Amino acid sequence: MRRVLILSDTASMQDLYNRSNLNLLIEMDCEIHVGCNFQSGNTTGPGRVKAFCDELEEASIIWHQINFIISSDPMEKEPLAGSEIAGIIEEYDFDLIHCLTPSSLICAGRLAAKKKIPVFFTSFGFPFYDGAPRTSWLRYRQKFKKAVRYADVLICTNKEDYERAKKDFNVKHVYRIPGTGLDPYRFRAPTVDRIQMREQMEIPQNAVTLITIAPLTAEQNHAVILKAIDRLRMLELHYIICGHGPYAENLYQLTERLHLEDRVHFTSHRDDIANLLHACDIFCLPSRREELGMHALEAMEAGLPLVTSNVQIIKDFMEDGKTGYMFPPSSVNGFIAGIEALTEDKGLRKHIGEYNRFASEPFYRENAEYVMRQLYQIQLDLHSDSFEDASEEAADYANV
Repeated sequence: MRRVLILSDTASMQDLYNRSNLNLLIEMDCEIHVGCNFQSGNTTGPGRVKAFCDELEEASIIWHQINFIISSDPMEKEPLAGSEIAGIIEEYDFDLIHCLTPSSLICAGRLAAKKKIPVFFTSFGFPFYDGAPRTSWLRYRQKFKKAVRYADVLICTNKEDYERAKKDFNVKHVYRIPGTGLDPYRFRAPTVDRIQMREQMEIPQNAVTLITIAPLTAEQNHAVILKAIDRLRMLELHYIICGHGPYAENLYQLTERLHLEDRVHFTSHRDDIANLLHACDIFCLPSRREELGMHALEAMEAGLPLVTSNVQIIKDFMEDGKTGYMFPPSSVNGFIAGIEALTEDKGLRKHIGEYNRFASEPFYRENAEYVMRQLYQIQLDLHSDSFEDASEEAADYANV
């Protein structure tokens, strides 16, 4: 039986974005180990993390607590986490290590190379990107290039990173998958109707309702939507902020300063996202940095128009004027214009929403899974000479 170790900083990342890979490895009859921080830094609450642990155990997946330090520097060296990972690698004979974050790659890469264990690295967004502050390029670019040398296979989730890696990185095998994979049709039909959901959320039935589903962090930039709503007081707007994170108190205080308490509704992690989306009218994603964009794709599948920033993976699924409107993250005026245009034209919202259901299809999970299944099979069957052929076929299938 092949043995695979999958590493990430947090349990919430694996819970929210790595289930597809875990299922693939289960189907391939692998012994799976998951290593991450289950105790702190997660963007989901303790109850959800505990449920994820239970699900891992039910699937006979072995999990390891690793004390990653969740900081603003994704390239920070972590001696404690590195020592803990080294102990796991010494104890088990792994056939593959799959890292989902730069810090896990830095911790595991050197020892994996020494033991000749193949390493996959999935990057959900480089810490330097078009539009990023110059300091990010100066601080991270060379460190990142050095770290990815430990990866035998680099997997990018957006086109910008893929093109940059092919051109600029010293990695033999570079692939692109279309995000982490959207569940087809899961978000098209709610199980609770719009009227009932609005009653539960205490939102007027006639109000145009915006929603953002994202961790409560400074990078997610919820504040720009709050400022836009403050300047659109003549419109009957409400705003749902769904998420959990360290920036929550800042957002509560800003909401109070802008006197928007009666229009802004905070809710933590929820399992009824489809119902929530169908109770709303416009999805907003104003991130300064966006690595995955999965909730925006879910909103497209639910038939909502988008108002977003224009960074990283967002540019892969956004077509300005077709799927909604996108603006620089700092442009309050831009977000005001986009929200106002969609708020005042119900027909436009419906037209864009119908188009978005079609536009989300290239990001269905089957496309990402097709690529990952091939890569896992080739590596675990030790047919490494087949990577180039797999790349072309997988890229054509996934329309990337």
